[in-house]
Amino acid sequence: MRGDPEDPLERRLGALVLEWPDLGVAAEVYRATLPLLRSAAPIAASIPLTEDQARRKLANGEFLLHGAPLVFDHGAARELMLGLARKLEAVGLVAVSPIRSALEGDLLVLEDLLGHVSEGDYPSLAARAEEQALDPLLLWTLAQSALKPTLRDCCGKLSPLVHAAGEWEKPCCFICGAPASLGELQGNEQAKHLRCGRCGADWIFRRLQCIYCGNEDPSHLGILSPEGRRENVRVEVCDKCHGYLKVVARFAPSSPEELAVEDLSTLYLDCLAQERGYRRPPPRQEEP
Repeated sequence: MRGDPEDPLERRLGALVLEWPDLGVAAEVYRATLPLLRSAAPIAASIPLTEDQARRKLANGEFLLHGAPLVFDHGAARELMLGLARKLEAVGLVAVSPIRSALEGDLLVLEDLLGHVSEGDYPSLAARAEEQALDPLLLWTLAQSALKPTLRDCCGKLSPLVHAAGEWEKPCCFICGAPASLGELQGNEQAKHLRCGRCGADWIFRRLQCIYCGNEDPSHLGILSPEGRRENVRVEVCDKCHGYLKVVARFAPSSPEELAVEDLSTLYLDCLAQERGYRRPPPRQEEP
């Protein structure tokens, strides 16, 4: 691993690779793109919403960016996606080279591609990618990364309107609609929060309730805790819908950047849950 040895996330990634060598490529990709995403400005204009508009949308079960198409700056989007592609190519991800070439030649309609990703429309993006013989999943992942500064900016501006969306009781993000990537037990009271790995949103959820089906019967709720691993992590499972959620105990909430590393470092929990027959119910086309 290269990078700044004083950066806490760099140290965390280095320790992760030592423990799980198979995660070396994924960790290196994240390490390579982290500085660029940290400094990148939003590539789309902010979505103006009043507090009343925000609360009405939530009351109707709509996340705040639902039906509010982002207006992208083509130049900024091209620069960021091209920068990300070059970073990935530099760490040995040669499959990104055709995408980098397409970006350099202005062969992609970035506004359409990024719009498909913001709406969770993988099939439409895949069709456009295949027209130009590009790897659809890699293009999707690259565009998702490029959207993060914009979505995190939206989260920072829209979250205060609804006071952390205390009335939102869904497993998808109240800002961008992505499925919760994990749960956190925060503070001295260990209140349960769901976290969005895409925009960084944070919302409270009932402690003893399945986030997917709403089951509150303790006889159908359980916890998986692998032996010999970190004491502050576990998997919450539901025997009614067979869904699972990774949960981490933290005094302070993770930053959006930390969430990605936390998700990567707990992949063994996904394996544990899936080996026992649990799964994450399909989101609204957020993932291919």
